[in-house]
Amino acid sequence: MHKIVPIHAGEYEAEPEITVKVPGRFHLLGEHTWFAKGNTLSMAIDQGLFLSVSQRPDQNYRVYSVALNERKKISSSNLKYRKEDRWANSVKAVVSSFMEFGIQIPGLNFTVLSEIPPDAGLGTPNAMKVAAAIALRSLFAPNLSDANLVALLERANTHFLKTYAHRADILTALYAKAGHLVRIDHNKINADLVAFPDEGYSVILTDSRVPRLLAREELALRIHECVRAYEIVRSDPDAPADFNQLTESILEEITDIPESVRRRVIYIIRESESVREAVNALASGDWFSFSRIVNRSHEGLRDRFEISCPELDWLVKRALEFIIPDSPDLVCSRMTGRGFGGCTYAIIRTADEESYARKLDEYERIFGFKPVRYKVTPSDGAGILRS
Repeated sequence: MHKIVPIHAGEYEAEPEITVKVPGRFHLLGEHTWFAKGNTLSMAIDQGLFLSVSQRPDQNYRVYSVALNERKKISSSNLKYRKEDRWANSVKAVVSSFMEFGIQIPGLNFTVLSEIPPDAGLGTPNAMKVAAAIALRSLFAPNLSDANLVALLERANTHFLKTYAHRADILTALYAKAGHLVRIDHNKINADLVAFPDEGYSVILTDSRVPRLLAREELALRIHECVRAYEIVRSDPDAPADFNQLTESILEEITDIPESVRRRVIYIIRESESVREAVNALASGDWFSFSRIVNRSHEGLRDRFEISCPELDWLVKRALEFIIPDSPDLVCSRMTGRGFGGCTYAIIRTADEESYARKLDEYERIFGFKPVRYKVTPSDGAGILRS
């Protein structure tokens, strides 16, 4: 029995009817290609979020976050986004999406216990939404298909939370498998599993601890510019219908796009193709090519998409110092997520873990922030622990 179960019982004086676990995640490649139906390569990690649910005698909702020691009271008659509800809006969004679909949801008690590192961009809000959706389906709509579940989660994001669909996040949480990466084609509502080497290498997430006050706003501006450029390209009669067939030469012939935006769109084009190349490299055991693809992607995020920062670049450089010239080893590093702070990931030889940790001792002296390291492994997707 997971520790969330007695916590829930103590909070509400009722045993949970279901407990769901959903992993955190990070994206290795392609997280900014979604608007153009590109490709993403992601990893579910072995730190997860747990959600327990039980029914109430009334039509209201209570949500308790163990980690934050916060409680939210929500009326079923007023399921609206409220800024002050912060994290609880994720649960509200899913309940609202189910009810709009015609699935009646009675009053419920929710308890949330997250072991995902906070404020590191590793998917805590998404994990909470996926966990709530799985619990609601199990309790009230057991015949709901995976495709409809994904659609309801995407609607929760786009209509209730006014953000983008987060399909890569949703599919990674649902379909991940231990020992594998997850490749998502945003044209599809399923995912492909890609075997990841399980011996001799370690995956290290390093949280830069840079305050990310501007990350959401700045990234939204970058994406808005790229979406507008993409719309201009799509309206061109010579442009291919499939974004993945768009070439840099076609883009160069379209004059209505500012040069800074053109650089970012070119990065998106290359990044989507890089996912395919990376999957092929992993399948053939070509660690050198995979490493080169990842390292090249970080250069693009830094120089073309322009969402890196000196702290992230410094962390990436420290990992790349373990590259041995002409060696076929798997050694690579890249920022992940919104940028302007947040995490890098490094894939290095397990034998070099301690040396990498020692290199980070200089980081705090240089930048004033103390980085936090997390060793992670590719893990299973969402599952029901108690029903």
